[in-house]
Amino acid sequence: MAIIDAGTGFSIELINWRLELRGEYKGLPLYEAIGGQVTAIALVETPAIGQKAKVDEKDQKLVGPVMIPDLKMFRNQGANGKENCYWYFSAETIEKLQKSFAGKIKIGH
Repeated sequence: MAIIDAGTGFSIELINWRLELRGEYKGLPLYEAIGGQVTAIALVETPAIGQKAKVDEKDQKLVGPVMIPDLKMFRNQGANGKENCYWYFSAETIEKLQKSFAGKIKIGH
């Protein structure tokens, strides 16, 4: 079975979520993303989680992580608008988001 790099990864589209300040990380504000509903999972060239998907050539499947609990991701959008900061999603939030996903897949955002 040949597993190769896909050159793409996954990103989520969320609605009805919020950011709560949890301190600092690497000298920048650190926010926990709370609540929300996943409206789509998109294939993107540069996933926020920093990990690209793999292709299983035999089964023709694209596999890889969509979200990783407690992973601090650099973002340029904070709770009050544009700002350099970090976000993360807790395992509990990811589990709730997984249950909200309705199955829409997109190419890019």
